[in-house]
Amino acid sequence: MLFVLLFSSLVCQGLSVESYGKDFITAFPENVAYYHPQDPSNTLQITALYDDTTVSITFNHTNLFDGKLQHGQTKTVHFPKYVELYHYASSDNSVRVSSTKMIMVLWFSQRGNSIQSSIVKPLNSLGKRYLISPISYTQMMSSLYNITTSVSWRYNSFRVILINAENATNNVSIQVSSTDNPKNYNVLLNPYEPYQFPSIGSIKVTSSNKVNVLLTHPCVETPGCNCNMVVSPVLPQNLWGDSFVVPSVKNLNSTWLHVTSSTKVKLQGQNIKIEVSSSSGLIPFPYLQSASQFISASDNVSIRLIGPGFVLELIPKTMFAGCYLVQMNSTKGEAFIIAETASMGNVYVDGQLLSSKDWKSIINSSYSSVSVSLSGTHVIWHPDSKIGVYMFERMENGIPYGGPAGILNEDPDRNGCVAEPEQYKTTTAVMTWPESNDYCLNTTQGLSTPDSAKAQQEMSKFLLNDNSSGLLWIGLRRSLLTLDWYWQIGNESEFNVDYTNWAEGHPDKPWKALCASVSQDAKKTFSWKSAPCCTKMRPVCYKKGQYFSDITFDSLNDHLYIVTPQGCNSPLCFLLQFSE
Repeated sequence: MLFVLLFSSLVCQGLSVESYGKDFITAFPENVAYYHPQDPSNTLQITALYDDTTVSITFNHTNLFDGKLQHGQTKTVHFPKYVELYHYASSDNSVRVSSTKMIMVLWFSQRGNSIQSSIVKPLNSLGKRYLISPISYTQMMSSLYNITTSVSWRYNSFRVILINAENATNNVSIQVSSTDNPKNYNVLLNPYEPYQFPSIGSIKVTSSNKVNVLLTHPCVETPGCNCNMVVSPVLPQNLWGDSFVVPSVKNLNSTWLHVTSSTKVKLQGQNIKIEVSSSSGLIPFPYLQSASQFISASDNVSIRLIGPGFVLELIPKTMFAGCYLVQMNSTKGEAFIIAETASMGNVYVDGQLLSSKDWKSIINSSYSSVSVSLSGTHVIWHPDSKIGVYMFERMENGIPYGGPAGILNEDPDRNGCVAEPEQYKTTTAVMTWPESNDYCLNTTQGLSTPDSAKAQQEMSKFLLNDNSSGLLWIGLRRSLLTLDWYWQIGNESEFNVDYTNWAEGHPDKPWKALCASVSQDAKKTFSWKSAPCCTKMRPVCYKKGQYFSDITFDSLNDHLYIVTPQGCNSPLCFLLQFSE
């Protein structure tokens, strides 16, 4: 069983990049796909990271579900089509998910062959300031179909959805910079209220409380007389970055970069060197069929990769992390992994080292990338370096959908994806080595065993905050039979002592010192000294961390259908069935 969450989250100007949380709010944009007459399927997949997690789901201020999940279990919740946002206006059609322990939420929408998915951001990853540069849908379609004359498309613009993320009224200022109709206006949003408006021109959003912002289009035309709904969560300005890897995405015959900046910036990469402003719009970028691309900017920006039926918010290098959760709903899933070239051989999928000869170096960078076929739910992690991970699946027409994988841990950990960090502790009482070992076994898991340079560094970090001086016992001693040094790990003995940090003159002769201690000398080198086992000193106790990479995740087969009765044709009817 996993323990209470004690994550040390990355804080980037007050925001967290991790994808887990206890409170989420989202909405379902309109999924038209007008060549597919089937009703849409809108779902949330809620994955518990800890045992005995109570989950609540609320739609339109009405509680629809309360249930308990165990760690690794996923509940798939299906909503009817009335949950979608159709009009340019405020509404009550937001969906809230809350829990007693940490969860991750995956958003999913399908209508016929039009499929989209994305990770729902927890409230601690949302912000109050957002910018979106203009996206010319006419420019996209004219380029796609090689049309030089003006054409009126059925849905001529992208849309922006703002969702008030807090239980308080929210004053939202919206500034639209457009050559046709520039305007500034304010919207007062009630608690958890969404508001939808067309994305025409450059848009600046400033709110008094946190909001979730989605960029969407109900039906982006694709080759072959089809269309896909697209959706892309918008990063708040606090999480922008200046370095990006644009993943190589196949089956997109046209691609553009959608760059948003607050000032003029210079973009540079293998195939691009350009200066862009906050209103630059779309930049043609037809370079991804053969290899990924590295792009740097002179200032922090947000970048999306856009193609026919495809929108992808790129992960800034500053948001690379140590551990990700990847969830695939089909057998055609692929995880796209970006790692430093020098350490690309140390990427793990679950508990197994990823063995691949398909890594490709990314020009003008220290990174390489690889695509790995996966199905089901997996944990991807690196023991000592931050990586980037996207998860993609493909529709029947081959066009991909998906986005950044869910971040479990920002910091790498040598043992996997940490759920509860390793812990060190000591006491003011002094005792012999055997007494110290018994004490630590009863309070944690045993004496500290710094069996590597990284483990020594982590123990030293703990001891730096301890104002005492002198020696403390660690879990290293000599065998009475062979006099070989061994690690005492709980009730087990490990004689493979490859790493040592002995002080000068140590270890002493066996008949003088059979046990080992760590020194808190004035130089704070925390070197080791041998000592008689009956000497009394304080112990350094250690508790191993608990890891998500050891969890067996369910295969997404626990479903909850929120269904309207026959003849129920309105959102009001949908809600009334829960009040009876």
